Amino acid sequence: MKRQIEEDLAPFGKKDVSPEAINATIRDVYSIPSGQLASFVRYRVVNNRVSFETACNIDDARITWVVEALEEIAQHLGLPDLDFLVSLWDSYDNPLFLEKTHCPVFTMCKLKGNPWGVLYPEFRFFSYRQRLFNDISWTSEHSPWHQKTDIAFWRGMTSGGYYPPYGWDLKPRSRLVLLSKERPDLVDAAFTLPYDLQEDVKKCMEQYGLFEMWQYPVDFVKYKYLVSIDGNSFASNFWWQLLSNCTVMKSDSPFVEWFYKGVKPNVHYVPFALDLSNFEEKMAWVRNHDSEAKRIADEGHAFAQEHLSNEALIVYFYRLLLKYAAL
Repeated sequence: MKRQIEEDLAPFGKKDVSPEAINATIRDVYSIPSGQLASFVRYRVVNNRVSFETACNIDDARITWVVEALEEIAQHLGLPDLDFLVSLWDSYDNPLFLEKTHCPVFTMCKLKGNPWGVLYPEFRFFSYRQRLFNDISWTSEHSPWHQKTDIAFWRGMTSGGYYPPYGWDLKPRSRLVLLSKERPDLVDAAFTLPYDLQEDVKKCMEQYGLFEMWQYPVDFVKYKYLVSIDGNSFASNFWWQLLSNCTVMKSDSPFVEWFYKGVKPNVHYVPFALDLSNFEEKMAWVRNHDSEAKRIADEGHAFAQEHLSNEALIVYFYRLLLKYAAL
């Protein structure tokens, strides 16, 4: 994962990463009619003291948790003087924004090949994340493989862009939930929240019985296979699913997070096509290769234990900031 830091910062090795470049990025992106959607936050560290400025709601947890992470590092290790720009978007990939970008932009997620995005861990809901890490770690250790239910399981919102009145059933998450209705012996999948849906689309989905109550993720550990599928950008459940000691069935994705360099298909998870065209085939494989499926679950668990704890996120962020400061 150190390679991710090197790769993200490599395009700026011969450029002047300066306050002027950050000023120009904010000015030029915000000059675009939709530019405010970039939701920039500018963080500074001077003499080990943290400050920030933004036009966004300052109570946004995505802002305040970064401040707390910086202050934690400053307290224990100390930080060099820093001036860096963060976008609160799920991914900083809008082509119009990239054309107006003159400096590195820290982002939780980006499309592969994006030369301006610098990946950093998401610190929002950090205390909840720690509780979830502990709860899933304990539950996974007390849930033997042979006692798990032999089907795939997924719950999530209707995220992933606009769901049109005609064609909503072609969205990847819709395909998965509808497959669950057709093949309940294979997968149990349902929406938990009608996120940003037109009322007629919502009613249609309700008539098909596509919604279920939200459940705490610890309840999912009783299934052998957990599905990770993209929403608006990256699948936010991927990290804790790796921890679960279940085999993670992950959709192919053009998006990457900060830790993706460390996980490998068919080693830490089983990939399937985003349009689900080979999902049934992949499920047949894991069911017919139980020992291999368990090995993949074990490898994912070991990786998450070592690299995806809250402490590991802080360490990655610290290393990233030191490399960035050198620019």
